[in-house]
Amino acid sequence: MEIAVIYDFGINKGGGDFVMFNILEALYNANHEVTLITSRPNGLKESAKFFGKNVPSVEIRAIKVPSLLKHPYTIAYTARKTVKGEGDAYDAYIVSDDIPRYIADCKGICYMHYPHAARFLFREYVATKYKTTLRGRLLWKLHEITFPEFYIVNRKPEKWVLIANSLVTRLHAAKTFHINIKDIFLLNPPVASRKINEKLRASFWEKEDLVVYIGRFEIEKRFMDILYALAYLREKMNIKLSLIGFTRDEELIFKIVKKLKLEKNIELLVNANREILINRLLRAKAIVHPAPHEPFGIAVVEGMAAGCIPIVKKGVNGPWLEIIEKGKYGFGFNNVEELAKLIENALKMYDSINVKAIMAKALQYDEMIFQEKFIGLLKKLENLSIRQ
Repeated sequence: MEIAVIYDFGINKGGGDFVMFNILEALYNANHEVTLITSRPNGLKESAKFFGKNVPSVEIRAIKVPSLLKHPYTIAYTARKTVKGEGDAYDAYIVSDDIPRYIADCKGICYMHYPHAARFLFREYVATKYKTTLRGRLLWKLHEITFPEFYIVNRKPEKWVLIANSLVTRLHAAKTFHINIKDIFLLNPPVASRKINEKLRASFWEKEDLVVYIGRFEIEKRFMDILYALAYLREKMNIKLSLIGFTRDEELIFKIVKKLKLEKNIELLVNANREILINRLLRAKAIVHPAPHEPFGIAVVEGMAAGCIPIVKKGVNGPWLEIIEKGKYGFGFNNVEELAKLIENALKMYDSINVKAIMAKALQYDEMIFQEKFIGLLKKLENLSIRQ
Protein backbone atom coordinates (compact mmCIF):
# COMPACT_ATOMS: atom_id res chain seq x y z
CA MET A 1 0.00 0.00 0.00
CA GLU A 2 1.01 3.61 -0.54
CA ILE A 3 0.52 5.12 2.90
CA ALA A 4 0.81 8.72 4.03
CA VAL A 5 1.58 9.40 7.69
CA ILE A 6 0.62 12.97 8.58
CA TYR A 7 2.50 13.96 11.70
CA ASP A 8 4.82 16.63 13.13
CA PHE A 9 7.63 15.12 15.19
CA GLY A 10 9.03 17.25 17.97
CA ILE A 11 5.97 19.39 18.78
CA ASN A 12 5.38 17.55 22.04
CA LYS A 13 8.41 15.36 22.71
CA GLY A 14 7.68 12.11 24.45
CA GLY A 15 5.40 9.13 24.09
CA GLY A 16 3.42 10.42 21.11
CA ASP A 17 6.57 10.76 19.01
CA PHE A 18 7.73 7.28 20.05
CA VAL A 19 4.41 5.77 18.97
CA MET A 20 4.46 7.38 15.53
CA PHE A 21 8.13 6.49 15.08
CA ASN A 22 7.27 2.84 15.74
CA ILE A 23 4.38 3.03 13.28
CA LEU A 24 6.75 4.33 10.59
CA GLU A 25 9.20 1.53 11.38
CA ALA A 26 6.44 -1.09 11.27
CA LEU A 27 5.14 0.13 7.91
CA TYR A 28 8.62 0.31 6.40
CA ASN A 29 9.60 -3.15 7.66
CA ALA A 30 6.35 -4.54 6.22
CA ASN A 31 7.42 -3.21 2.78
CA HIS A 32 4.75 -0.55 2.41
CA GLU A 33 5.50 2.60 0.44
CA VAL A 34 5.49 5.21 3.19
CA THR A 35 5.51 9.00 2.97
CA LEU A 36 5.80 11.18 6.06
CA ILE A 37 3.89 14.39 5.38
CA THR A 38 4.92 17.06 7.86
CA SER A 39 5.49 20.73 8.51
CA ARG A 40 8.67 19.81 10.41
CA PRO A 41 10.84 17.83 7.96
CA ASN A 42 13.78 17.70 10.38
CA GLY A 43 11.61 16.41 13.21
CA LEU A 44 11.97 12.73 12.29
CA LYS A 45 15.76 12.93 12.40
CA GLU A 46 15.63 14.78 15.73
CA SER A 47 13.34 12.11 17.22
CA ALA A 48 15.56 9.31 15.95
CA LYS A 49 18.51 10.89 17.72
CA PHE A 50 16.53 11.42 20.93
CA PHE A 51 15.29 7.81 21.03
CA GLY A 52 18.60 6.33 19.88
CA LYS A 53 17.12 4.86 16.71
CA ASN A 54 17.98 4.76 13.03
CA VAL A 55 15.94 6.99 10.73
CA PRO A 56 13.60 4.76 8.69
CA SER A 57 14.08 5.21 4.94
CA VAL A 58 10.70 6.73 4.22
CA GLU A 59 9.95 9.57 1.86
CA ILE A 60 9.45 12.92 3.56
CA ARG A 61 7.12 15.48 2.03
CA ALA A 62 7.38 18.90 3.63
CA ILE A 63 4.37 21.21 3.78
CA LYS A 64 4.97 24.83 4.74
CA VAL A 65 2.30 26.08 7.10
CA PRO A 66 1.53 29.68 8.13
CA SER A 67 3.68 30.68 11.11
CA LEU A 68 0.64 31.75 13.14
CA LEU A 69 -0.89 28.26 13.04
CA LYS A 70 -0.35 26.06 16.07
CA HIS A 71 -0.78 22.35 16.68
CA PRO A 72 -3.20 20.65 16.03
CA TYR A 73 -4.33 23.04 13.30
CA THR A 74 -1.02 22.60 11.51
CA ILE A 75 -1.99 18.95 10.93
CA ALA A 76 -5.36 19.93 9.46
CA TYR A 77 -3.66 22.43 7.17
CA THR A 78 -1.12 19.81 6.10
CA ALA A 79 -3.90 17.30 5.37
CA ARG A 80 -5.75 19.88 3.26
CA LYS A 81 -2.66 20.63 1.20
CA THR A 82 -1.99 16.92 0.78
CA VAL A 83 -5.29 16.02 -0.85
CA LYS A 84 -6.13 19.32 -2.59
CA GLY A 85 -6.60 18.58 -6.25
CA GLU A 86 -5.22 15.03 -5.90
CA GLY A 87 -8.21 12.98 -4.75
CA ASP A 88 -7.13 9.71 -3.14
CA ALA A 89 -3.45 10.28 -3.83
CA TYR A 90 -2.55 7.60 -1.28
CA ASP A 91 -4.16 4.26 -0.53
CA ALA A 92 -4.45 5.19 3.15
CA TYR A 93 -3.64 7.90 5.68
CA ILE A 94 -2.43 7.54 9.24
CA VAL A 95 -2.89 10.31 11.83
CA SER A 96 -2.61 10.70 15.57
CA ASP A 97 -5.55 11.49 17.90
CA ASP A 98 -8.02 13.22 15.50
CA ILE A 99 -9.12 12.89 11.87
CA PRO A 100 -8.91 16.04 9.70
CA ARG A 101 -12.10 16.60 7.71
CA TYR A 102 -10.14 16.89 4.46
CA ILE A 103 -9.23 13.19 4.48
CA ALA A 104 -12.32 11.81 6.26
CA ASP A 105 -13.66 10.27 3.03
CA CYS A 106 -10.40 8.47 2.35
CA LYS A 107 -9.21 5.27 4.01
CA GLY A 108 -7.17 5.66 7.14
CA ILE A 109 -6.08 4.75 10.65
CA CYS A 110 -6.28 7.10 13.61
CA TYR A 111 -4.17 6.07 16.60
CA MET A 112 -5.61 7.87 19.60
CA HIS A 113 -3.54 8.77 22.66
CA TYR A 114 -6.47 10.95 23.71
CA PRO A 115 -8.50 12.83 21.07
CA HIS A 116 -8.86 16.59 21.26
CA ALA A 117 -12.52 16.00 20.43
CA ALA A 118 -12.96 14.03 23.67
CA ARG A 119 -11.62 16.91 25.77
CA PHE A 120 -14.71 18.96 24.94
CA LEU A 121 -16.82 16.27 26.60
CA PHE A 122 -14.42 15.12 29.35
CA ARG A 123 -13.16 18.43 30.69
CA GLU A 124 -10.95 16.88 33.35
CA TYR A 125 -8.51 16.29 30.49
CA VAL A 126 -8.32 19.99 29.63
CA ALA A 127 -5.02 21.55 30.71
CA THR A 128 -5.26 23.63 33.89
CA LYS A 129 -3.97 26.75 32.16
CA TYR A 130 -7.16 26.79 30.05
CA LYS A 131 -9.41 26.64 33.12
CA THR A 132 -7.85 28.96 35.67
CA THR A 133 -7.41 32.28 33.86
CA LEU A 134 -9.72 34.45 31.77
CA ARG A 135 -7.30 34.37 28.85
CA GLY A 136 -7.06 30.59 29.07
CA ARG A 137 -10.83 30.12 29.18
CA LEU A 138 -11.29 32.42 26.17
CA LEU A 139 -8.65 30.53 24.20
CA TRP A 140 -10.29 27.21 25.02
CA LYS A 141 -13.72 28.51 24.02
CA LEU A 142 -12.29 29.67 20.70
CA HIS A 143 -10.68 26.26 20.26
CA GLU A 144 -13.98 24.53 21.03
CA ILE A 145 -15.77 26.59 18.38
CA THR A 146 -13.04 26.34 15.75
CA PHE A 147 -11.95 22.71 16.07
CA PRO A 148 -15.08 21.09 14.50
CA GLU A 149 -14.52 23.13 11.33
CA PHE A 150 -11.28 21.23 10.75
CA TYR A 151 -11.72 17.85 12.46
CA ILE A 152 -14.31 15.11 12.86
CA VAL A 153 -15.76 15.42 16.36
CA ASN A 154 -18.96 13.38 16.66
CA ARG A 155 -18.84 10.41 14.29
CA LYS A 156 -16.57 7.71 12.89
CA PRO A 157 -15.86 7.99 9.16
CA GLU A 158 -16.83 4.77 7.38
CA LYS A 159 -13.44 3.92 5.93
CA TRP A 160 -11.39 4.60 9.03
CA VAL A 161 -10.00 2.21 11.64
CA LEU A 162 -9.82 3.73 15.13
CA ILE A 163 -7.19 2.48 17.58
CA ALA A 164 -7.08 3.53 21.25
CA ASN A 165 -3.98 3.44 23.41
CA SER A 166 -5.86 2.48 26.58
CA LEU A 167 -9.16 1.41 28.11
CA VAL A 168 -9.84 5.00 29.19
CA THR A 169 -9.21 6.45 25.74
CA ARG A 170 -11.29 3.69 24.14
CA LEU A 171 -14.28 4.36 26.39
CA HIS A 172 -14.12 8.16 26.05
CA ALA A 173 -13.64 8.00 22.28
CA ALA A 174 -16.65 5.70 21.91
CA LYS A 175 -18.82 8.18 23.81
CA THR A 176 -17.40 11.13 21.88
CA PHE A 177 -17.93 9.63 18.42
CA HIS A 178 -21.26 7.96 19.34
CA ILE A 179 -20.15 4.46 18.41
CA ASN A 180 -19.97 1.03 20.03
CA ILE A 181 -16.81 0.54 22.05
CA LYS A 182 -16.19 -2.64 20.03
CA ASP A 183 -15.71 -0.44 16.95
CA ILE A 184 -12.48 0.86 18.46
CA PHE A 185 -9.47 -1.44 18.67
CA LEU A 186 -7.29 -1.45 21.78
CA LEU A 187 -3.53 -1.37 21.26
CA ASN A 188 -1.35 -0.14 24.11
CA PRO A 189 1.51 2.11 23.00
CA PRO A 190 5.04 0.81 22.38
CA VAL A 191 7.72 1.02 25.04
CA ALA A 192 11.45 0.32 24.67
CA SER A 193 11.01 -2.27 27.43
CA ARG A 194 13.39 -4.92 26.16
CA LYS A 195 16.22 -2.45 25.45
CA ILE A 196 15.86 -0.81 28.85
CA ASN A 197 15.74 -4.18 30.61
CA GLU A 198 18.84 -5.36 28.76
CA LYS A 199 20.67 -2.23 29.92
CA LEU A 200 19.60 -2.99 33.49
CA ARG A 201 20.97 -6.52 33.28
CA ALA A 202 24.26 -5.26 31.85
CA SER A 203 24.47 -2.29 34.20
CA PHE A 204 27.03 -1.87 36.98
CA TRP A 205 24.74 0.56 38.81
CA GLU A 206 23.37 -0.53 42.15
CA LYS A 207 19.88 0.51 43.14
CA GLU A 208 19.80 3.60 45.36
CA ASP A 209 17.22 5.27 47.58
CA LEU A 210 16.27 7.27 44.51
CA VAL A 211 12.77 8.10 43.27
CA VAL A 212 12.08 9.26 39.72
CA TYR A 213 9.30 11.32 38.16
CA ILE A 214 9.06 11.60 34.36
CA GLY A 215 6.56 13.87 32.62
CA ARG A 216 5.67 17.41 31.74
CA PHE A 217 5.81 19.85 34.63
CA GLU A 218 2.17 20.89 34.47
CA ILE A 219 -0.14 21.43 37.44
CA GLU A 220 -2.60 18.76 36.33
CA LYS A 221 0.21 16.17 36.43
CA ARG A 222 0.32 16.69 40.24
CA PHE A 223 4.12 16.28 40.37
CA MET A 224 4.13 18.66 43.34
CA ASP A 225 2.59 15.86 45.43
CA ILE A 226 5.92 14.05 45.31
CA LEU A 227 7.70 17.09 46.75
CA TYR A 228 5.26 17.27 49.65
CA ALA A 229 5.62 13.52 50.24
CA LEU A 230 9.40 13.87 50.41
CA ALA A 231 9.09 16.78 52.82
CA TYR A 232 6.97 14.51 55.03
CA LEU A 233 9.73 11.86 54.95
CA ARG A 234 12.67 14.23 55.34
CA GLU A 235 13.24 13.42 59.02
CA LYS A 236 12.98 9.66 58.47
CA MET A 237 15.06 8.96 55.37
CA ASN A 238 17.63 10.55 53.09
CA ILE A 239 15.71 10.14 49.83
CA LYS A 240 16.81 11.55 46.49
CA LEU A 241 14.32 12.57 43.80
CA SER A 242 15.01 13.09 40.10
CA LEU A 243 12.36 15.24 38.43
CA ILE A 244 12.69 14.71 34.68
CA GLY A 245 10.55 16.49 32.13
CA PHE A 246 9.77 19.48 29.99
CA THR A 247 8.94 22.90 31.36
CA ARG A 248 9.20 26.60 30.71
CA ASP A 249 8.69 27.60 34.30
CA GLU A 250 11.30 25.77 36.38
CA GLU A 251 11.60 28.81 38.65
CA LEU A 252 8.25 27.90 40.24
CA ILE A 253 9.59 24.44 41.05
CA PHE A 254 12.75 25.87 42.58
CA LYS A 255 10.66 28.15 44.81
CA ILE A 256 8.63 25.24 46.18
CA VAL A 257 11.75 23.10 46.66
CA LYS A 258 13.34 25.94 48.63
CA LYS A 259 10.18 26.48 50.67
CA LEU A 260 10.13 22.80 51.63
CA LYS A 261 13.89 22.81 52.32
CA LEU A 262 14.51 19.99 49.84
CA GLU A 263 17.43 21.57 47.97
CA LYS A 264 19.77 18.69 48.87
CA ASN A 265 17.24 16.03 47.90
CA ILE A 266 15.97 17.21 44.53
CA GLU A 267 17.58 16.96 41.12
CA LEU A 268 15.68 18.90 38.44
CA LEU A 269 16.46 17.70 34.92
CA VAL A 270 14.70 19.89 32.38
CA ASN A 271 14.62 18.68 28.76
CA ALA A 272 17.07 15.90 29.66
CA ASN A 273 18.30 13.63 26.93
CA ARG A 274 17.32 9.98 26.72
CA GLU A 275 20.62 8.66 28.08
CA ILE A 276 20.27 10.64 31.31
CA LEU A 277 16.65 9.54 31.71
CA ILE A 278 17.54 5.85 31.38
CA ASN A 279 20.51 6.29 33.70
CA ARG A 280 18.28 7.58 36.48
CA LEU A 281 15.78 4.77 36.01
CA LEU A 282 18.51 2.15 36.23
CA ARG A 283 19.65 3.59 39.56
CA ALA A 284 16.22 4.26 41.07
CA LYS A 285 14.16 1.94 43.24
CA ALA A 286 10.82 3.59 42.51
CA ILE A 287 9.04 5.63 39.88
CA VAL A 288 6.09 7.80 40.93
CA HIS A 289 3.30 8.79 38.55
CA PRO A 290 0.89 11.08 40.43
CA ALA A 291 -1.30 12.27 37.52
CA PRO A 292 -4.98 11.46 38.24
CA HIS A 293 -6.00 11.68 34.58
CA GLU A 294 -3.55 9.68 32.48
CA PRO A 295 -4.85 7.60 29.57
CA PHE A 296 -1.87 5.21 29.65
CA GLY A 297 1.53 6.21 31.06
CA ILE A 298 4.55 5.09 29.00
CA ALA A 299 7.00 6.44 31.60
CA VAL A 300 5.59 4.03 34.20
CA VAL A 301 6.37 1.04 31.97
CA GLU A 302 9.86 2.39 31.24
CA GLY A 303 10.51 2.55 34.96
CA MET A 304 9.22 -0.98 35.51
CA ALA A 305 11.48 -2.30 32.74
CA ALA A 306 14.40 -0.71 34.59
CA GLY A 307 13.50 -2.49 37.81
CA CYS A 308 11.67 0.41 39.48
CA ILE A 309 8.64 -0.19 41.69
CA PRO A 310 5.74 1.85 40.26
CA ILE A 311 3.71 4.04 42.61
CA VAL A 312 0.72 5.56 40.83
CA LYS A 313 -2.41 7.53 41.54
CA LYS A 314 -5.48 5.35 42.08
CA GLY A 315 -8.48 6.03 39.88
CA VAL A 316 -9.81 5.71 36.36
CA ASN A 317 -6.47 5.97 34.61
CA GLY A 318 -4.12 3.77 32.62
CA PRO A 319 -1.29 3.35 35.16
CA TRP A 320 -3.65 2.04 37.86
CA LEU A 321 -6.12 0.04 35.75
CA GLU A 322 -3.94 -1.42 32.99
CA ILE A 323 -0.28 -1.19 33.84
CA ILE A 324 -0.13 -2.21 37.50
CA GLU A 325 -3.59 -3.82 37.40
CA LYS A 326 -4.95 -2.26 40.59
CA GLY A 327 -1.94 -3.12 42.72
CA LYS A 328 -0.83 -6.43 41.23
CA TYR A 329 2.39 -4.96 39.82
CA GLY A 330 2.94 -1.94 42.04
CA PHE A 331 1.32 0.43 44.52
CA GLY A 332 -1.52 2.95 44.33
CA PHE A 333 -2.21 5.99 46.51
CA ASN A 334 -5.06 8.43 47.13
CA ASN A 335 -3.31 11.27 48.95
CA VAL A 336 0.10 12.68 49.87
CA GLU A 337 0.23 10.84 53.20
CA GLU A 338 -0.32 7.49 51.45
CA LEU A 339 2.23 8.41 48.81
CA ALA A 340 4.86 9.17 51.45
CA LYS A 341 4.24 5.84 53.21
CA LEU A 342 4.43 3.89 49.94
CA ILE A 343 7.68 5.57 48.94
CA GLU A 344 9.13 4.66 52.33
CA ASN A 345 7.96 1.05 52.04
CA ALA A 346 9.17 0.67 48.44
CA LEU A 347 12.67 1.85 49.28
CA LYS A 348 13.02 -0.08 52.54
CA MET A 349 11.45 -3.31 51.25
CA TYR A 350 12.82 -3.21 47.69
CA ASP A 351 14.72 -6.50 47.98
CA SER A 352 11.65 -8.36 49.23
CA ILE A 353 9.33 -7.16 46.46
CA ASN A 354 8.84 -9.30 43.34
CA VAL A 355 10.63 -6.96 40.94
CA LYS A 356 11.03 -9.78 38.40
CA ALA A 357 7.23 -9.90 37.96
CA ILE A 358 7.16 -6.11 37.55
CA MET A 359 9.82 -6.29 34.81
CA ALA A 360 8.03 -9.16 33.09
CA LYS A 361 4.85 -7.09 32.98
CA ALA A 362 6.76 -4.21 31.36
CA LEU A 363 8.10 -6.51 28.64
CA GLN A 364 4.53 -7.18 27.49
CA TYR A 365 4.49 -3.63 26.07
CA ASP A 366 7.73 -3.91 24.09
CA GLU A 367 7.84 -1.96 20.84
CA MET A 368 8.34 -5.05 18.68
CA ILE A 369 5.10 -6.54 20.03
CA PHE A 370 3.36 -3.24 19.25
CA GLN A 371 4.67 -3.17 15.68
CA GLU A 372 3.50 -6.72 15.02
CA LYS A 373 0.01 -5.98 16.36
CA PHE A 374 -0.23 -2.70 14.42
CA ILE A 375 0.50 -4.44 11.12
CA GLY A 376 -2.19 -6.95 12.04
CA LEU A 377 -4.70 -4.11 12.46
CA LEU A 378 -3.57 -2.58 9.17
CA LYS A 379 -4.90 -5.69 7.43
CA LYS A 380 -8.39 -4.71 8.59
CA LEU A 381 -7.97 -1.45 6.71
CA GLU A 382 -6.72 -3.26 3.61
CA ASN A 383 -9.88 -5.39 3.64
CA LEU A 384 -12.12 -2.33 3.38
CA SER A 385 -13.48 -1.70 -0.11
CA ILE A 386 -12.01 1.24 -2.02
CA ARG A 387 -15.43 2.88 -2.03
CA GLN A 388 -18.31 2.13 0.32
